[in-house]
Amino acid sequence: MTHQTTATATATGAATAAGAGTPPPDHHLRLFAPGQRLGWTYRDPESLRRPFPEPEPQRHPVPIAYENRAHAARLTHQERKDSTIKTGGAIVLVLLLLAAVAGSFMAVLAVAAAVVCLVLVGHAGRSATTAGAQLEAKRTELENHFQYAWHDWNQRRHQHDAAQDQWVRSLDAWGALPAGPGTRRLDIFGGSQRSREGFLTVFGTSTLQQRPLIVLDLTQALVCQELATLAELADVPVDVQLLPSRMAESGIVSGLTPQELVDTLVEAVYADGSEANRAARAMDTRILHQLCGALGGDVTPARLGAGLRALMGETDDTEALSRAERNRIADDLVGDKNKDQIRDSLLRLASFVHPLERLGAERNGRGPGYLTCIAMDFTMGSAGTELLADLAVQSVTRRLASFPEAAPSVVVALGEKGLHRQYLEQLASVCERRGAQLTVLHPHLREGSQEVIGSGTVGFMKLGNHQEAGVAADFMGRHHSFVLHSLTNTDGTTVSTSVAKTFGSSVSKGTTYSESVSRGSNWGNSSSSSYQSGPSSFSTSSSSGGSYNKTTGTSTSTTHSTNESTSYTTSDGRNTSTARGEQRVYEYAVEPTQLQALADFSLLVVERRPDGSVTVQAADCNPNIVLLDRVSTQPLPYAAPGTP
Repeated sequence: MTHQTTATATATGAATAAGAGTPPPDHHLRLFAPGQRLGWTYRDPESLRRPFPEPEPQRHPVPIAYENRAHAARLTHQERKDSTIKTGGAIVLVLLLLAAVAGSFMAVLAVAAAVVCLVLVGHAGRSATTAGAQLEAKRTELENHFQYAWHDWNQRRHQHDAAQDQWVRSLDAWGALPAGPGTRRLDIFGGSQRSREGFLTVFGTSTLQQRPLIVLDLTQALVCQELATLAELADVPVDVQLLPSRMAESGIVSGLTPQELVDTLVEAVYADGSEANRAARAMDTRILHQLCGALGGDVTPARLGAGLRALMGETDDTEALSRAERNRIADDLVGDKNKDQIRDSLLRLASFVHPLERLGAERNGRGPGYLTCIAMDFTMGSAGTELLADLAVQSVTRRLASFPEAAPSVVVALGEKGLHRQYLEQLASVCERRGAQLTVLHPHLREGSQEVIGSGTVGFMKLGNHQEAGVAADFMGRHHSFVLHSLTNTDGTTVSTSVAKTFGSSVSKGTTYSESVSRGSNWGNSSSSSYQSGPSSFSTSSSSGGSYNKTTGTSTSTTHSTNESTSYTTSDGRNTSTARGEQRVYEYAVEPTQLQALADFSLLVVERRPDGSVTVQAADCNPNIVLLDRVSTQPLPYAAPGTP
């Protein structure tokens, strides 16, 4: 709602600026289009624009198989080239060296080996070239496919944007906020005189297309003047009655029977309805009824005033009564003894009736208009103005009760002093009985106004007083939400130090004894013979021997060891924690400060559904909005985003 209110305030300024150029009055005649409106609602057409749903085409990477194939071919080519240079070169070199010894055959073999090496290298090179060409061809194919897809996508995007532009330009930004079809009671609270005048203009012009309208303007600021002017431009029969400056042309008492006129006057005199005035009210009613009987069928405020002066014995230079009527009233209507007892009542009635004697004197049989505006101005003191206001309300109430045709709609614009609650309740009761629509504009939300809030559809304009804004916020209700109620930060540091010292010693002593014995023996024999040319000789020899060795040893060792150690341990720790706490709260659907900060023509319309829930709709009741572009006099139709 906040966003809607901000947009409404911005557009209101634009509408005011548009109206400041004094456009031709007939441009406002669009306000008379069919359909009863409470104001205008704003919808940004751009918010309904739908972006192009298709994603932009992306370049597809070359399949990894092509990359791998080309890379493998390059590696194979390089590997063959390297191996051929090393191995083949060595073979060719060896063959060339052998050719120098073995002849030309080896030279031929060397040439053949060189050719084979070159063929192998060339074959590997062609494979690498082929794989690289296939890779580039695939890359070119994918790029061409991307370019074609992108241009096709871009063309469809431009077509979509063009269609969206045309559709958005065809949408209205402002539409009417209609009154509900079953709305019989509407109460508008708050606002300034200008904003109430704007609402009355927007609401009244649209109502005149359906039924007659009676406006009771008790503000003394003539908030109905703009409506009356536009109605005259639209050739609507208009009857404007200014009280008290032009009371002679007013028809608030014309058409009332003497009985109704007497009851209306007495009710207006005793507007407070105090129980202490019951006897006085009965006395005044009896006096006026007797006086009406003496006046016959021609009963007017002027003749009533003249008759009261005749009863009191005062001189009267008016021509309201004939001499015979004056004498009959003065001599025969009330006895001399009773005149002294009712003198206070006569003085009171004469004081109230005297300012009203010219009421309807110059009406000349003119009937009510299709638009009837009864407005109060500043030309009389507060007492006379209050009496005329009460009399006007009573007159409209009684006329509605006996209206022969379908009852018209009634709008009551209250002034700062308000209106007696009983009169408003009587008027509301008659409107309910006759099926007439009643709209009441309350300048404030206080005292008596609080007692009638909620009897029908309710609207709120700017409420400057914080107490009134609080009452309105309470009426619109509250809802549950979760809010942060606590935030805890914990920050800590831990430092610990420990020292450990260790001292120890050890002594070890050991003795080692060792003994070794070795024995050995050897023996052998040998024989030799030799042949000589002479006589033979033969010799034999033998040898033997032995040995014995013994070793004994003892060793002793003593070991002393001492150790001492000191260890220091230090730890430093830091911990931080954050805790959030939320709780369920019951808060205003609309804050009182928002009601105090509403723009001048902003209107919040509150309706209660049968299930008890509340709907709040924001509107603007500036009549100059109709001068803007893209304004519909009908409610804005539902439009899904991006749906032409």
